[in-house]
Amino acid sequence: MKKSAVLIILLVIFSLGICGCNKKEEVSMIKVAVCPTSPPNMFEENGKYQGLDLELFEGFCKARGLKYKITSYDWQGMLGAVIGKQADVAFSAISITDKRKEVMDFSKPYMDNTWNLVSLKSRNIKIKDLAELKKFTIGYPRGMAYSGYIKDKLEPQGVYKLSDVKLYPTYNEVLADLKNGNLDLAFVEGGVSMVYKKKMDIQDSYVFTGFDVFGFAFSKGSPLRDDFDRYLTELGPEKIKAIIDKWMK
Repeated sequence: MKKSAVLIILLVIFSLGICGCNKKEEVSMIKVAVCPTSPPNMFEENGKYQGLDLELFEGFCKARGLKYKITSYDWQGMLGAVIGKQADVAFSAISITDKRKEVMDFSKPYMDNTWNLVSLKSRNIKIKDLAELKKFTIGYPRGMAYSGYIKDKLEPQGVYKLSDVKLYPTYNEVLADLKNGNLDLAFVEGGVSMVYKKKMDIQDSYVFTGFDVFGFAFSKGSPLRDDFDRYLTELGPEKIKAIIDKWMK
């Protein structure tokens, strides 16, 4: 075989090798959407992303030899990124709901959740009967599952109108308005309530329990979802609980 022919073959093989590496790198780079204002599940501190959701996902990527890139959004933008397939996965304490299942795929549940209506301690608001809610202003971030509950459960019973809710980009703005006296009650996740009780003089005014669970949200048809479920199974409930307990202290 002529040297020129050998050289051409080697160049072709080398070129294919490079293309193959780039393709593998492209596939293994997972686009992640987060709303880092939901401690302890997902938050930003000193310029670094942290939280139990991130620890679970980092464990998955390490086990599978995958890389990821995080983009931060407000709550509604995070969900929109997954729906529009600008992101492969989203996590920041996302409740699994039937409505969300229509436009995104969820992992199996990894954590139970409560919904907490919190108020300033100085106001000392205690809700014994949900009929009392109509006396107060309630706020929470746009796109939260609370809206479905209010629309489907509370509004038909005449307890509270969805149109009366004050909506915000993230929990940061909600709790700032609560602190400044522009809001009576803030609807927050149980973990968020736990964290902010250490930072603010707030208390639980009412707690909804027994019907909400968290999952990782994947774009429709994503093969990552099934693999992530396999990883959660590999971890097992005891290891998952240990991670949750560590961050919930």
